[in-house]
Amino acid sequence: LDEVGSWKQMDEVIPKRFKSDRSTATMTTIQSEQSEYRYSQDSNQGEEDEEMEEEKEEGVKELGRYAVIEDDCLKRLLKRCEECGTVLDQSLIDMRKEGSAWAVAYHCINHECNAVVTIETQKKVGKGRGQVYSFNHSLPIAAFITGTPTPRLCDLGFLLKLDLPSDRTMRKTVREIGSVSIERVSDDWQEMAREIAVDASEGNGLEVSIDGQFDAPGHTATNNKNTVIDCHTKLAIASAVLHKGLAGIDGVSCRMESVGTHQALVELIDNGVEIRRRVGDQNLMVNKILREDPKTANIEMTLDWWHVQKSMRKEWWKMVKANPGLAPFYRMFFNHLFHVHKKYPKKEDRPRALEVVQSFVMHIQGKHKWAKSEEFKLVTKCEHGKLKRMKKGEKRPTWKASSKELEAVREMLFAPKFVKAFLSAASLIDTAINESFHSLSLIAPHYYTLKTKVSILHYNSLVLDDLLGTRGEIGNTIASRKGRLVAAIKRKRGKG
Repeated sequence: LDEVGSWKQMDEVIPKRFKSDRSTATMTTIQSEQSEYRYSQDSNQGEEDEEMEEEKEEGVKELGRYAVIEDDCLKRLLKRCEECGTVLDQSLIDMRKEGSAWAVAYHCINHECNAVVTIETQKKVGKGRGQVYSFNHSLPIAAFITGTPTPRLCDLGFLLKLDLPSDRTMRKTVREIGSVSIERVSDDWQEMAREIAVDASEGNGLEVSIDGQFDAPGHTATNNKNTVIDCHTKLAIASAVLHKGLAGIDGVSCRMESVGTHQALVELIDNGVEIRRRVGDQNLMVNKILREDPKTANIEMTLDWWHVQKSMRKEWWKMVKANPGLAPFYRMFFNHLFHVHKKYPKKEDRPRALEVVQSFVMHIQGKHKWAKSEEFKLVTKCEHGKLKRMKKGEKRPTWKASSKELEAVREMLFAPKFVKAFLSAASLIDTAINESFHSLSLIAPHYYTLKTKVSILHYNSLVLDDLLGTRGEIGNTIASRKGRLVAAIKRKRGKG
């Protein structure tokens, strides 16, 4: 505030004990016209408690409304001694910052007063050497409960110029204090997320996306986390964290994903959650263990579309090595493939969608209408409109019926493996949402189980804000992590 600012405006940004109209009376307080604000060392706790109760009844929320005080506002309160009203020498005031709290000490220069006053902007909680300032304790715990990552909280404090505890201090508080209650907190959040997902399904059963993530690539993985996310609400409703040393895994890393997926689904089913359909990648071990268990055998399996087209891209580029003429048609074919997949999302329309994809072999020959046959029972013409005219002298690229390129594409599109995968591919959701969730573990505590639970708290809090319409993304943010940044592409630079 400026010097000309009103002291009444200061009342809105300072704690109650610094206010003249709220200060508690003591025997040592000296009435003076020049000293309006006083801090009492011997406050009457009974009177203060009564006053707090009156404020609660009246709906007043002034006390405890602001836990962080700007240092400039605090300095303006320290112009005079709180005991005798003598003007203080600012150079003799010792101000020490401890996280979000300020500890102020000064020695009155008035020989008659000679008071040594210590002021703390926050009360301490705890016992003995474990005492900490209240807001330094409550802030990281609140961030932990709401799933707010500490780096974002520190960035917010930096932008608003607020004195907050350091990221390291908040992480330590979460691990040593918040982690004690992590089971109860995470269980409450999981229960709420499941209730929302079940209500959104309207009794038809849940459709879930399942995926796992290892802490290291290949067979060197030691830990694995598996998540189950509801396809409609996008909420994480179950998870399982495994170590390769557990019974049933016996040191084989690749078993962790199948066992973890099975545990997460069985937990949901045992808690009365009906699961109608699951979306996952083409992991044979996962599919096998779920088929063999009577509890999960009736869940309809659909494949993640990204994994389906990924294998097709690999197959296409293998064919390019033997048939270089396929390379120019790569983009054309996969644009056609993605368009058809999105156009026919319903399961009952997938047989027709399959024939539309396979009609690429007719279109590329220049044939846009054809008779019914064993290969085309539902589709007898291309679905596109009138083709654009080619420029004078240009010819539309086509393949002859006897060309090697056409035979290679025909063999790929009519292979039983592709037919089965395309008919089973899901258009409702991809496992990419699971990958987005897994990325949040980069900013979670170091213990792997806590990583997963805190990531779920954070992720579900963001999704709930989206569902309520109270969250808006302004831009993308990258959370860097020292020692884990890898250059994916190495470029060769020439001279200069």
